[in-house]
Amino acid sequence: MLTVRCNILLVSSAWMLIVSILIGNEPLTLLCVAVWAWIWIEWILFQFAVYSPQELLVSCERTIDGQSQARVTAVTGRELDVEIKGQFSAFCRGYRILLSDMISPTFELSGGRNQELVDVHTNSEFVFRYCLKTQVCGRYDMPGLQLELGDHWGFFRTEKFCSVNQELLILPFLIRPQTTVSVLKKNNLQRILGHHRNKTPGGGAELLGVREYRVGDPPRSIAWKPTARLGKYMSSEYENLVPIRSTIMVDLAAYQFWGRPGPAAADHSISASASIAKLLLADRDPVSTIILKSDSMRHLQHGSGERQLTMLMQQLLESSNPNPPLSHFNTNQLVKIIFENACRRFPLLFDERFNSGFTRNRSVFIGKREIDCQRRSVAVCLEHLFELDAGVSVRMQFDDELMKKWCEKYSEKYTINPSSINLTDNLPWMNAARWESECNHMNERICWSLDQARLRAKDNELFVIVAPEPAGKLARERTIKRIRLAIADGHRVIFVGPLSPSPEVEIHDPIAARISKARPEFDGATAESLFQFEISAVGANYARIGDARLIQKVAMQVGLLRSGMGRGRSVSRRC
Repeated sequence: MLTVRCNILLVSSAWMLIVSILIGNEPLTLLCVAVWAWIWIEWILFQFAVYSPQELLVSCERTIDGQSQARVTAVTGRELDVEIKGQFSAFCRGYRILLSDMISPTFELSGGRNQELVDVHTNSEFVFRYCLKTQVCGRYDMPGLQLELGDHWGFFRTEKFCSVNQELLILPFLIRPQTTVSVLKKNNLQRILGHHRNKTPGGGAELLGVREYRVGDPPRSIAWKPTARLGKYMSSEYENLVPIRSTIMVDLAAYQFWGRPGPAAADHSISASASIAKLLLADRDPVSTIILKSDSMRHLQHGSGERQLTMLMQQLLESSNPNPPLSHFNTNQLVKIIFENACRRFPLLFDERFNSGFTRNRSVFIGKREIDCQRRSVAVCLEHLFELDAGVSVRMQFDDELMKKWCEKYSEKYTINPSSINLTDNLPWMNAARWESECNHMNERICWSLDQARLRAKDNELFVIVAPEPAGKLARERTIKRIRLAIADGHRVIFVGPLSPSPEVEIHDPIAARISKARPEFDGATAESLFQFEISAVGANYARIGDARLIQKVAMQVGLLRSGMGRGRSVSRRC
């Protein structure tokens, strides 16, 4: 709390006091005592002014794009104008205060600064603005302001935290093609007339066509006018009333979040999946999602309408954890990470006058003693943040599982600074063998999910797979086999690959370059281009997340299913 200037003044005045007493110089002695008394009075006034952060700020309000509610909604890739205004109490007159708005590192400052230095003299009000660019979708808390206070003489300095809590919900930016006419309906729950007709024979009311009479056709289906005109029995076929069902499978494994706190591959996958779902739900066709993570799988049943889109967005946002997975850390590493983050975010909860109590002492070593003190401080902080029962903080010091549970809940609610996480060497993506093993494991789960969705499909259905290309020959063959089985059953499959395009191989011979471009299975083709060629050869479609025609390609697959061409192709191949 004491600055270097104050320490130098105190030490020098103490030495001068001792010297003045020894030589018997009374004026110098009175001067040194006056300096000590002056610093003591300034310290009392400073402590009285900064005792409570609630009394330090009379009023403080943050507005995001003109909204000051507790929950604000925005979309990715957009700039938000943030304005913070407030007023200090009269006790802060003459103090210098540095205000810092605590924002998540997933945001990018596009204009201005989230810090402001205020000299509280005659005017105690403050206003500062800055622009924030949203990059990553999810739920983020903006807890409040970090205040660094210093007195007028520069003798004392302290840090306080003022709570101005706002929850910022960042939704993925949804893309719709310009050719799509129908939109999501809000008030009418019935289907739009003329929409999602499956143009295959069925029991509908719309006429599909006229064909020759077959044995077993009901007599009421006979078209008498064409029969009288052609001289032979003709039957009428009607369109199928079954809508086009779709299933979106999204890979959100741990390696998809590499690149946080900035935009990662998972964020692009979430945006693409939400845009595809909005397109498919525009005509009230049933859509389901299968979200695959490293340790779990979430399945949303088929549904239609705006309610289904809301449920789908909620599942995608819950799966977009802003922090990398912390399950592989042991308890001591997890406590250290939470301690470094919570000390900066909630310094008041780590004040010695508040955060004190019994500390377990299992070892006499200094390092172990320091870890135990951090664990006790983190336990007390978690007990007050989550309003736990009295005594839970003491249990956390001895129960590793309980401590790890609440530390992970803290990481789910608050954004963790990734600097301390990236310094560890135990990350799963740091090891190439573990990376490849996890990719193969996720590829097996995707293929299994595709098989289960194919078995549950009632009619010709659209499967959208949003995942990286399979790594390795075995995984590629496994994926191609599952896609071939789905297409053989009359379904359509579109594989949406990652954002970045694969590097092209430079071939100097123009004839060889033309052949390689037409048939990439020749030597010189990359694994990605070979997978694209194989997936196109079996009748599926391939697209990239960054492709401008991604939504149009999905709409084209839906159009093929509605026209009945998908089932016709599969039947012809079987014959």
